[in-house]
Amino acid sequence: MNRKRCAKSIFVDISKGSNNAQVISREVELPQLERNGVLIQVKACGLSTSWVDSVALCQVLSKISKGQCVGAGHDIAGVVVATGEDVTTLSKGDQVVGILPLDYEQSGCSDFVMVQEFDVVLKPSTVSFVDAAGCVGDSVRAYTALHYLGRLSSGDTVIVLDGASSFGSICIQLAHHWGAKVLTTSSSEDEKRYLQNMDVELAQIVELNQKNASLKSVTMLETGNLGADILVDQGIAQYPQNCNIYDDNRLQNSMNLLPSKHDIISCLAVGGRWVTSKANLQLDPPNSRLMFLRCASIGFLFEHAWMLSSAQQGRYQHILMDIMEKVATKTIRPNIHHTVSFDGAVEVVKALEEVRVGKVVMTI
Repeated sequence: MNRKRCAKSIFVDISKGSNNAQVISREVELPQLERNGVLIQVKACGLSTSWVDSVALCQVLSKISKGQCVGAGHDIAGVVVATGEDVTTLSKGDQVVGILPLDYEQSGCSDFVMVQEFDVVLKPSTVSFVDAAGCVGDSVRAYTALHYLGRLSSGDTVIVLDGASSFGSICIQLAHHWGAKVLTTSSSEDEKRYLQNMDVELAQIVELNQKNASLKSVTMLETGNLGADILVDQGIAQYPQNCNIYDDNRLQNSMNLLPSKHDIISCLAVGGRWVTSKANLQLDPPNSRLMFLRCASIGFLFEHAWMLSSAQQGRYQHILMDIMEKVATKTIRPNIHHTVSFDGAVEVVKALEEVRVGKVVMTI
């Protein structure tokens, strides 16, 4: 008789709404090891704030998660400790990296997780667990934004808002590697310093602050009044769910000032693509007409759709393998803010929105 395995895990309880979310630590029962299943001992997990302002994520969780809880992280790296009888690509002792699909109802912030073999790939021995877990989720997101939604080509001009964030830095590195001219924004001295020290040639770092909240003038100067081909906007998860971060009044907090919808659209070239993570984005008629006159388009970025679609599994694994190859060759350099232990992760998750530069990774 197989005994159920339990794991210590950290979840975010959103049953009372994302604005009143509670971070909790509890012991959960793992699913039985299936024929294609893999049991992984987690060594590192990238912490995420995607639960704060992602309406799409909450809608998915309302259908698939019991108790309205979401894992505090989904990006994992660890060691295989058991495999199902039909698993052919992995063996006990392999070091792997991957992303937990939302419908698994597990948290990556655990000592053990149960996945399918196609959810993970082998981690190169030269890549640390922290670096692997700290960049895999943001890299999949950047691939989706630039390649599949933005249709990036060599020579394109790309604007990445908040380039010092963990996602922003990966997006900048990939866009530059694929031959794009990259502009980005900063809103503090720490962010500007990190961007200036990146091993990537940036066309411009636009400081968005009280004195300057406009991207248009810099973009047009850099592109000869042609505009940017792609603008990637990650939605800024730390704003409350009921706030429209693209309000033309330019909603501001003490750390960040965002451009207006009109300013973002004005930066786009003819045929430009605006890639956004803001699920409840609304365009009023004047801005919609401005998009129409530019023959521009909006792509909604929800990278978890890759893991929720069985039709994309082969392509998704190819992306994971390519990411690990690029990390191993230093083409992608993870932006790690700091690491925390499992016991310290609960308090850190509560304050993740304050981390504006880099990724926080839990280690076990």
